[in-house]
Amino acid sequence: MDRRTGNPINLCLLYILLARRLRLPVAGIGLPGHFICRYQSTSAEIYLDPFNRGKALTKADCVRYLLNANCSLRDDYLAPATPRRLLLRICSNLHQVYQRLEQAVEAMRLQRYLVALAR
Repeated sequence: MDRRTGNPINLCLLYILLARRLRLPVAGIGLPGHFICRYQSTSAEIYLDPFNRGKALTKADCVRYLLNANCSLRDDYLAPATPRRLLLRICSNLHQVYQRLEQAVEAMRLQRYLVALAR
């Protein structure tokens, strides 16, 4: 955090864990190619992008992101990610990193995690 580096999903995980500790209704939202958080109460719905300095987004901003990314407007894109989906996404990202770095042993380890989580 001191170096201001990280990836969207891990930064969101920090937000989610902190929000849980504060008893705030925050969930992870798995957009295609990006991960954000959503605070939702009976009176407000705010999307937060921890990767972009915690920028507050509206639902319309998220829809614009999907359209700009040439994605369909599926309801599940803005639905909270389950803990299993969150872990799958983290493992998938790590798997891609290890493949890119040609670290076959680590990539295979992550592949086993992906298979187990997909069940």
